[in-house]
Amino acid sequence: MKQSGVTITFTVLPVGWVGNWHENPKPQWIIPLSGRWFVETMDGQRVEMGPGEISFGEDQGTKADAQGHKGHLSGTVGDAPAVLIMVQLEETPTIEQSCRLR
Repeated sequence: MKQSGVTITFTVLPVGWVGNWHENPKPQWIIPLSGRWFVETMDGQRVEMGPGEISFGEDQGTKADAQGHKGHLSGTVGDAPAVLIMVQLEETPTIEQSCRLR
């Protein structure tokens, strides 16, 4: 669904799915509707989220670490698929700046 300044996508991540290291395509909110998923940052921090929790991703323009990782790693947690809404913003990322959302 595309609105002025925003693209909304629904996605289903299957049980056991783990993606590759990547940057968010655009600044985006990620809202789990069911199931659980995780995000692991380049510094090793891992956060698991489920329904009622929300994540903002804005890791565009990262520099590869010693292992060649850029951005973040994400995947599903548990024995149910993760159903997510992604709300992508048509905004320029705040690279090397504090997050605009405080």
